[in-house]
Amino acid sequence: MRERRWQQFDFVIIACVLGLVLAGVAMIHSATCASPCTGLLPPSSYAIRQGVSAAVGFGLLVGVSLIDYRIYRVYAFHLYGFAIALLVLVLVIGQGGADADYGSRRWINLGAFDLQTSEVAKVAVLITLARVLGDKHDGPLSFKRLMASLGLVVVPIALVFVEPDLGTSLSFLMIWATLVLVAGVRWRHALLLFVGGAVAAPLVWIGMKDYMRERLVTFLGTLFDLEHAAFDEGYNVLQARISIGSGGLFGRGYLEGTQSQLGFLRITQSDFIFSAAAEELGFIGAAFLFCLFVMLLFRLTRAADMSRDDFGRLLTFGVAAMILFAAVANLGANLTLLPVTGIPLPFISYGRTSLLTNLAALGIVQSVLLYRLKYRY
Repeated sequence: MRERRWQQFDFVIIACVLGLVLAGVAMIHSATCASPCTGLLPPSSYAIRQGVSAAVGFGLLVGVSLIDYRIYRVYAFHLYGFAIALLVLVLVIGQGGADADYGSRRWINLGAFDLQTSEVAKVAVLITLARVLGDKHDGPLSFKRLMASLGLVVVPIALVFVEPDLGTSLSFLMIWATLVLVAGVRWRHALLLFVGGAVAAPLVWIGMKDYMRERLVTFLGTLFDLEHAAFDEGYNVLQARISIGSGGLFGRGYLEGTQSQLGFLRITQSDFIFSAAAEELGFIGAAFLFCLFVMLLFRLTRAADMSRDDFGRLLTFGVAAMILFAAVANLGANLTLLPVTGIPLPFISYGRTSLLTNLAALGIVQSVLLYRLKYRY
């Protein structure tokens, strides 16, 4: 029975993620090694830390996959309470990151490791939403359960928004919206939620920090004239477009990107890692990364379809939504199709908490596959 169970393990998911992680470590090294960078050795400190986190993360993936996913349903609200406690704690003792000058508090310093609590909270909230939306004791998705799920997700959204972190707040919202659609929301309820969101939008705009509004305004300006803000808020966006365009079909070559190596492209190891990769690896390399993401998402939807119950199906779709939204938000910002939100590109951008939580989430998906079969004793 153990052999039969391990036959359900999806090694294609592992292969896709391994390819993305290796590409990420390589590009992080290229983006952060001292100039001039002459080779792979010695690796930059960023690359070493990301590599160590990846090794720990794959071990975490295997360990989580061995735990029957149904146990998360039992402790869903405990995990939710823990996540909310972390989000409150970071507002008290947290530290800022790239936006520290704006008063942000997003990380808790644990010595050798900075914990980004919002990344951990995403998985915990996802599990809780899967339980609430997957319970069918009152039939199809009722308005009562719909509003209960909304109430559960509004709390972490508000806490993360206060950090402030608009991008991750939207991540919670997109995970909830995806799970609601999968759970089967009625069209009249969806219309009511849409109207409510439209009414609340002005309040969200008022509550934004000035730099958040500037980023949105800059993005709207770049739709018509990208160069108008070349030396203002639009500088990074312009440099990202130059990096991608200069890569051509085959790229300038690994460690040969002028925009990243000469420091024109800022925050290269995280927000604009794809631009650096497109410049050095070209269209062919960028397309290969796209293919890995598409294959990964295809296998996640396949796992959801193979799930034995609604809880497992919602869990898997939630993980897929979490990865898809982060990838679209990051790639859209690099391609000047979306505003810059600071969301890392999954498995590729530097970010140890993000990498660990994404790999742990994939462990949950593997658990859904491993424990989907019923065994007779």
